[in-house]
Amino acid sequence: MFSRADIQINPELNLSDYAALLKENGRVQIPNFFTDETAETLHNLIKTNQTWNLAYNEYDQFFESTKQDFEDTPAEFKTNFMKAIYERASSTFQYVFMQYYITQAVKNREEMGHPLHELHHWANEDDFLSLLKSLVGDSAIRWCDVFISRYEPGHFLSKHDDTHPKHDRSVAYTIGMTKEWNPNWGGHLVFLDKKGGIKEGFIPEFNTLNLFHNPQDHAVQLVAPNAGKPRDSFLGWANR
Repeated sequence: MFSRADIQINPELNLSDYAALLKENGRVQIPNFFTDETAETLHNLIKTNQTWNLAYNEYDQFFESTKQDFEDTPAEFKTNFMKAIYERASSTFQYVFMQYYITQAVKNREEMGHPLHELHHWANEDDFLSLLKSLVGDSAIRWCDVFISRYEPGHFLSKHDDTHPKHDRSVAYTIGMTKEWNPNWGGHLVFLDKKGGIKEGFIPEFNTLNLFHNPQDHAVQLVAPNAGKPRDSFLGWANR
């Protein structure tokens, strides 16, 4: 039985070095964040997870549809749906990907006993919160919301800065849960300057924590049609 006690951060990390890089650059990558055993366990749980919702927006309206409901629609509907997604993306903010909002499920008492709910409990206990406060230098961090995401071929998240109307977000965290990602498959997390140029890009890497200050313009580039696997992550925000 998987529990939050099974989630172990790599004890050999020198977090002070990464805290300095985060302060200097506003973002940092921390490889081998979990122990090998924990990373493998989380990888397998996410890879085999059956609870996915298609998340997308239509301008300032945000929607979720179960993966099964979307898959059950006729092929013509799927084609027209994605065509509309890409048309909107040409001129405005747009996203489409699969997700499971674990924190919401826990708070709503949905799918009680789902093993991935342990990620929410772990992320909101003192060990992880204290680590984030120390790394970020922000003692006001109080809680984390937790998702898993899956970007399949054709999925993307266009430029945004993570500003939220209700939550005071300090930093975003994403932990890659995909092995051996080919850079030609896209799906890079990119950070943008005022002109929209790429200042820095992170390729999806297994068991690597990406941590970056909010607000900060960034995007997830389109996952190519020829991608050999989906791009999976464990992610969320540390909130004040």
